[in-house]
Formats: sequence, C-alpha cells, structure tokens
Amino acid sequence: MSPVNQELVEAFSAKAAAVNAVVQEAPSMSAALQYVLDVCESKTPAELLADEPDAEQGPLGPNKVPTRVRRIVAAPDLDDADFAALAEACAQKGVLCIRNGLRKHLAGIDVGLSRAELGVAGSGTCLMNTDNEDARLAGMISEIHVILLRKSDIYPDLPSIAQRLRERMNQAPATYTTLITGPSRTADIERVAAVGVHGPLELHIILLED
Repeated sequence: MSPVNQELVEAFSAKAAAVNAVVQEAPSMSAALQYVLDVCESKTPAELLADEPDAEQGPLGPNKVPTRVRRIVAAPDLDDADFAALAEACAQKGVLCIRNGLRKHLAGIDVGLSRAELGVAGSGTCLMNTDNEDARLAGMISEIHVILLRKSDIYPDLPSIAQRLRERMNQAPATYTTLITGPSRTADIERVAAVGVHGPLELHIILLED
C-alpha cells in the first residue's frame, strides 16, 4: 500500500470539484456507507415508467405514466461484509439495496455505489474496473453515482498510470475499463451543455483513509 500524498489528494479534490463532482472525505468505510444512505434519503425517489391501469390500448401500446417507487441503492462492488452493513442500514430506512440484477431496474436506481481502482489528480478522473456488467450499470443508469477512492490510490497524471492500463489491456479475456471525470454531460443538442442526459446527474467521490 502506497503512502498518502496529501498534495495529490488536494489537487485531485480541486480538479474533481472543477468538473462539478462532489468530493467528500471519510475516515472509515462505515462513515462512507452512511454518507451513501444520507445522499439517497435526501433525494426525490426515482420515477419508473409504468402502464396506466385504465389507459386505452392504442396502436403503440398502453400509455406510460411515471410512478414513484421506494428508493434503490445499487452496490455491486462491495464485499460481502460491507454490502451486508449497507443493506441492513438501508432496510431500516425503507431503502432497497441490491448488488446484482441491475437490468431489472434500468429506470429506477437512485444511487449507484462503485469502487475506483485509482484516481488521477491532474484531471480529477477515477479509473474503474467495470468487467462486471452490474458494475458498469451502477455508474451508467443511476441518478446519483458515488465512487469510493482510497487516498493512497491517487496518481499525479495519466502518463503515471500508463503501466496499469497496459496490464489491464493485456489481460485475457477482454477487460472493460471506465474513466470517469465529473457527472455525465453532453452538448449534442444545439451545442448547449446538459448534465445527466447520458448518465448520472450527480457524481460524488468519497476519499477514504487507508
């Protein structure tokens, strides 16, 4: 385990905040999990598109109306002990906590929780191991994406992680690696920047002590 470089931590935090990520520090995993639950509770529940019960059958099928469901946290990257702790805390608040089968909740995940392999201070970027489909979906279809990143895993810039990337690229079978810098954004529509069109509306990065 590498020692923590406080200058890199501060540089990462500044760059991540500059691209509209929310950066928080947590002294322990339990504190980080509590933060995830607090974020979930503070937001409006995600809306699912459901068939209207009395809708008339039209040429394109029944009408679809938004319906509110209880809040959902998806945490496919957590180990058994941490997931059990989060699931118990969620259950006490009436929040559903899942770790697989995210395809069944494509329109209604409130918070997706992921672990970063490393961070890049020069751009506020998180590198994710997303070989698992549920891990990919947690960072794509949730309204709020929360990433856990250890302070000791922050590198200065992209060239400094080149060897790590080469190692992943040379693995068999093929691997999925995701680089995330800030919440989802696009300027495809009339060149006007919009957040959350192709992914989460918010990105929260929790910096963990070793």
